[in-house]
Amino acid sequence: MKIFIDAGHNHSGWNTGAVGNGMREQDITFEVAARLGRILENAGLQVRLSRPTLETNLGTDNNSSINTRWQMSNAWGADYFISIHVNAGGGTGAETLYFKPNSLEFAQVMQDVYSGQMGLRNRRVWHRDNVGVLRWTNCPAILLELAFIDAPPSAPDLDILRNRRPEMAAAAAQGVFAYLGINPGKDEPADPVRFNKIEELPTWAQPTIKKLVERGFLQGDGNGLDLSLEMARVFVVHDRAGVYD
Repeated sequence: MKIFIDAGHNHSGWNTGAVGNGMREQDITFEVAARLGRILENAGLQVRLSRPTLETNLGTDNNSSINTRWQMSNAWGADYFISIHVNAGGGTGAETLYFKPNSLEFAQVMQDVYSGQMGLRNRRVWHRDNVGVLRWTNCPAILLELAFIDAPPSAPDLDILRNRRPEMAAAAAQGVFAYLGINPGKDEPADPVRFNKIEELPTWAQPTIKKLVERGFLQGDGNGLDLSLEMARVFVVHDRAGVYD
């Protein structure tokens, strides 16, 4: 089974994403897409990413950036296509877009599982005929809007986007598993999160881990760190307490 995962937008230049509350859409989508890909690979699925690195920019303008994504999926012969995005416009919650009738059930399952697990307002699924990656992709294709980057502070969206990206990826993976009827196994976590590079870490942990690498407390130049999420949390707590000053 081949799953193509598109991290929406480019890192810089053309076709960059929404911004809000000190966050950029393209950074969030890359992190969630990369984590989702690792979870699905651990479950035995074949995965290909549109943006294999954070700095990847696709195409030479907005149109070619969008076209490159569905063309990559079609050329690979993907069985399913998932585009990861972040919403904007002052709302709250998650929603999933689709175009082709054969994508509707996939969209509904993903939407219900993801929004339920993340405790987000369920904005339902929406048929859209003007989204290139949905319209021109050969296989069933959906676009998941994770949450609102410009949501009001009282909404859960901002904390989720800022601090719970591994959980977003795991929730999206559960949507895929539910739709495909896959049980990754109860004895192994769906996402055995290990961070080998600084840019793979949640944004709240990156400054601390970079400091520790530069000072020689952690081995290497940011590669091969093999940190768990809990280890990263401990380092950050110590850093905020002034242990490394």
